[in-house]
Amino acid sequence: MPRFLKIALRIILVIVVLYAGLSVAGAILVMRVPRLQVDGSPSDVGLAYTNVSFPTRNESNILLKGWYFQGQGDKTILIVHGGFQTRVDNVVDTLDLTKSLVAAGYNVLLFDLRGRGESQGKGLNMLTNENDIGGAVDFLKTRGEAAHIGIIGFCSGAATTAIFASKENIGAVVLDGCFATVASMVTRQATTRGIPAFLVDSFIPGLRLTVKLFYGAVPVDPINVVPIITCPVFFIHEQNDDLTTTQETNQLFQAAKNPADEIWEIPGALHSEGYKVDPAQYVQKVNAFFSAELTGP
Repeated sequence: MPRFLKIALRIILVIVVLYAGLSVAGAILVMRVPRLQVDGSPSDVGLAYTNVSFPTRNESNILLKGWYFQGQGDKTILIVHGGFQTRVDNVVDTLDLTKSLVAAGYNVLLFDLRGRGESQGKGLNMLTNENDIGGAVDFLKTRGEAAHIGIIGFCSGAATTAIFASKENIGAVVLDGCFATVASMVTRQATTRGIPAFLVDSFIPGLRLTVKLFYGAVPVDPINVVPIITCPVFFIHEQNDDLTTTQETNQLFQAAKNPADEIWEIPGALHSEGYKVDPAQYVQKVNAFFSAELTGP
């Protein structure tokens, strides 16, 4: 074999091994969620609550932990935190948001996705969230709240809420900071860490293959499931969000099929911080949406 051909083959082999190795490392980095402790209590904001636990759907050996807040009405809001958060999500300020929703008359369930906070199991980004949301909904149904359940999801919690709602009969959902595709979110998260977008994009095929081989999963893009959600959806985008864009949110809104869907961009807000920027208007709009749409018998 000619010497130049041997050198070329060796270079190709090194590139393939390097690509495969970085794809594996990247997939582990993207999927693995470190366990964070719950940083706060409803008592911090003067809220009465009940500690609750319930199994995740289809896996009764994994218990999820949370807090249930009793409001004055018959409508219940389930809050789904982001991938690298707990039920006390200080980016969103879920405790104060819960206080505002309870004051508006809603019952609220705040819980930790598996592998986060006090919930059992191993945290994997987006992979098991649907079953966890399903377990929370099943728990609420045992309390007789099946007809008036709404969900608010943030970031990857919004993405998995969209996936869940495309398969489940739910009252209404709010998607705050939902990305259109998994690839776009991965790329933007990497660029915020100084990794060039073109380099991340070149590894997306390798990441997809590795996630499928190692975790048995094929990532689902919200843009592909939004059209089959039958319940009303309220899309919320923060104007200065560095992880999703106005264009993406508009694409999701345009892809949705329900005439009752709504969209709102919050001026001057960062990713998932819309409530913190304008709590009064945030609650007013969310309350108006859920009041109109959670009208089951």
